[in-house]
Amino acid sequence: MDIAILNSIIFKELMPWNFVPGSLKAKSELIRKVNAMEPVNNAELKAQVRQLITEYPALIKWLDKQPLKNETPITSHIHSSILPDYSDATSKYYALLVSKEKLRLYNAFLIRSNTWSNKIDIVYHTTIALKNIKALAKHTVKEIKDRGFEETTNVSSPLPHFVLHYLKQQLIELYFDIQEVNKASLDSTQSIEDFYLTELQLPITSIIKLEKKEIEQEPTKNNGHITQHKFSFGFTGDKEKLKAVISQLCNQIELLNEEKCTQDHLFKILTAKELNSNLPQIYIQCETVQFSYIVGELNKTYFKKFTPTTIERSALFYTTTSQPMKAQNLYSSKIDNPKTKEEIDNIINHLK
Repeated sequence: MDIAILNSIIFKELMPWNFVPGSLKAKSELIRKVNAMEPVNNAELKAQVRQLITEYPALIKWLDKQPLKNETPITSHIHSSILPDYSDATSKYYALLVSKEKLRLYNAFLIRSNTWSNKIDIVYHTTIALKNIKALAKHTVKEIKDRGFEETTNVSSPLPHFVLHYLKQQLIELYFDIQEVNKASLDSTQSIEDFYLTELQLPITSIIKLEKKEIEQEPTKNNGHITQHKFSFGFTGDKEKLKAVISQLCNQIELLNEEKCTQDHLFKILTAKELNSNLPQIYIQCETVQFSYIVGELNKTYFKKFTPTTIERSALFYTTTSQPMKAQNLYSSKIDNPKTKEEIDNIINHLK
């Protein structure tokens, strides 16, 4: 795995200590453009990274050479942690660039990983990727120490201080994401504690906890390699009853925007044995809190894996504003008593 863009933050043209204040207006415009749309697939994500490095021809040339599968939906990271807060347009630019490129690298690795057919290839390429990420993380820690920066940042921290800490934490998350993908094939793995203590040479007090998201995809094994891109919502109930429930939810609470999708489309997706980008897209019309409640109630009994996480990963559901449905929005919208709760409960009970 080549991490040229992230490397350039420490060694080349993106070094924050060489930032030219006169380019602040251009950076603000880049932030506005990238924030205007949430990428759905890897082509859109790569295009956003390209926008962010538009001032750096060598990096654009490198990025354009990276292989791409346009229709591949974006897979979210496995790990997350508390990141430093940006304080102005410049620090936000760096945070956006590091986050987007980290997500692009992770998805590019997933795509490549699924092409390796034997354990030797899996172990070799995964080990190289982990080695490159670890090396940059160690250089980042060294830079922090050499510049005399403290172990934490605040709103008044200088730009290099913020960028170095933000990069370090994102590299740590990426390292453990990559390790997790092919964990079953690796002879040994590293804990977060050992990574800090033995690799980064940092004290245990500096460890920032990683939160691991639940992977709800159905793994399939191929010569010891776990492929995680095939999954379904795992419907376990009566299909005819499900059709009736979808119809009632559409008629009584306007579940779907039926100008853009149909009840049959939703039924097809909910009962599909394998979710993929060839399936129809679903546009939700009801309030997010209502949809979040419906998802939770259905998943209690009638589905194995119909959750906010799998909904996001399917890349098939869209909000009332035609934006991709995100797991975090559904989780944060979850309440016990949404509008029309009684009607929803009565309708879902027809699945019994």
